[in-house]
Amino acid sequence: MDFSQNLSMEEAFALAEAEAKLNAALQAASQRFNEAKIPDRYNEDWRFGQPAKHAVALAEILKTNVPARGSISVKCADSEVVMPVSAEDDELKETVNLMPTIGSDALLGLHIRRFGEGVCLMLEENTEIKQPIIITYETDGLYTPYTFIMAAPGAKARIEEHHKCADGATMFCVRNIHVMEGAQIAVELHEHGSIDSRCMNITDIHNLGGAVQHFTSHAGHAWAREETIAEVYAASPGTSIELYSANRISGNSVLDQHTHQIHHIGGAKSNLLYKNVVDENGTAIFAGNIRVEAGAHCTDAYQTNRNLLLSEKSTVHSLPGLEILADKVRCSHGSASSPVDEEALFYLTSRGVSRANAQELISTGFLEDAYNKFRKSFDENYTSGLPD
Repeated sequence: MDFSQNLSMEEAFALAEAEAKLNAALQAASQRFNEAKIPDRYNEDWRFGQPAKHAVALAEILKTNVPARGSISVKCADSEVVMPVSAEDDELKETVNLMPTIGSDALLGLHIRRFGEGVCLMLEENTEIKQPIIITYETDGLYTPYTFIMAAPGAKARIEEHHKCADGATMFCVRNIHVMEGAQIAVELHEHGSIDSRCMNITDIHNLGGAVQHFTSHAGHAWAREETIAEVYAASPGTSIELYSANRISGNSVLDQHTHQIHHIGGAKSNLLYKNVVDENGTAIFAGNIRVEAGAHCTDAYQTNRNLLLSEKSTVHSLPGLEILADKVRCSHGSASSPVDEEALFYLTSRGVSRANAQELISTGFLEDAYNKFRKSFDENYTSGLPD
């Protein structure tokens, strides 16, 4: 390590100790990946995700020498906020290397080996970005981008991320979101797929005392897996994480969503609402877990998964869970899956609406509920008048 001549002895020792801890963490992470296996049917976090088909196929293409092929576009009123990610950026690679996964360590390790391009957003202290920041990744082949968002204390912004896959394409994106005390961040992820396209997203949210709203939607992919790990490390007034998702699954498509809401410290809130409309032979999988660590008293956390089935051949697996290791908490979960309400269909068809259109209207309203709640929370938190 090179030390500045202006450093005191105490500062030099502190820096050396910090680097030693980082090196130890990186070594442990490297060992973690070396010991990890490609998910199979014995991996509990892939129980219903058909790993022998999807995880293996993703791993095989990541192991090849096929070059990444894709494009990035960013729309932001403040160009100083946006920094491109470079494949030679070792610090960002180390950040990814330390990320947790939900049963996908080996796949994340393969992503790191193919570490390519992406976008880094650095929101400075008390910065307020009034226009949405829009990031778009597109590919017609194999693409492994990375998104890093750092919101300093008091920063406010809304970020939209769009992933677009052509027919037969594969996109595997890793996303890291760090939110400091008093920051208010709303992030949307919209996955747009085509026939035989595949996508995977691993998102890690570190909340150090801010307010985070996170929304995802998937449509069109043959297979999609989403892992979202939202962790609260520090709490101040208003500290919260809200997770929303609204998805349309049809044909033979599979959507496999896994979430962890982890409260390391008490006094914060987290809420989750995931909704799916499943048609034809589509499959929706949701496995969510709320974990309240020892000592994280006065935590308030909730989790809801709702599914609307439009076909008798549709399949839903819903697995909510709780791990409570503290006292004075309010934590609960709910799950429900059902066909379209026949009374609602009768009401619409009796007024001249065809049955197919009636199902579409009900389905649209069912999914819009999640997005509307996301935007309502956004509007209530962002009192500075950010535009729609």
